[in-house]
Amino acid sequence: MGVAESPSIDYHQGGEQSVSPPFSMPVRQGCIMKVPVDTQREFTGANMTPMIDVVFLLIIFFLVSSHLARQENRLPVELPTAATHQPLDMTPVDLTITVDVDGRWLAAGRSVQSAQLQGMLDELVRENPRDVAIRIRTDGSVNYSVVEPILGHCAQSGIVDVRLAVKTSTQ
Repeated sequence: MGVAESPSIDYHQGGEQSVSPPFSMPVRQGCIMKVPVDTQREFTGANMTPMIDVVFLLIIFFLVSSHLARQENRLPVELPTAATHQPLDMTPVDLTITVDVDGRWLAAGRSVQSAQLQGMLDELVRENPRDVAIRIRTDGSVNYSVVEPILGHCAQSGIVDVRLAVKTSTQ
């Protein structure tokens, strides 16, 4: 029958006792092995991996969001011509509303109806009640009666910074 071994106890010089488990290698008496302790390791610096992950996520977010913002201005619309205009305002707008040749309203790159547009404008005002800016890009062949409800929705939401995109007569 097998009997489980219990750790043996050795008594060294000076009355010290040490316990050697059954799986240890035979040790010569009087020899002491220096075991490295974690406190002896030197500090290697902060772990940069999580910070690098966050930075890459931010880069991807800004690339995607800037791509979507530029995409709104690429919708095919022949802007109306204006004899007078103010210099191009490069400050960003919160929403670009495009009215295409067929009179469809496009906001944030998708087709919207009157109630949806009103909801989007109300949401923008809730998020930032002071400085909401809207740009309206309209095809030159579209009647004003198609654009007028958009201006009404902006006024109903309390938005006063509404910009109409035009091209100059020299362009």
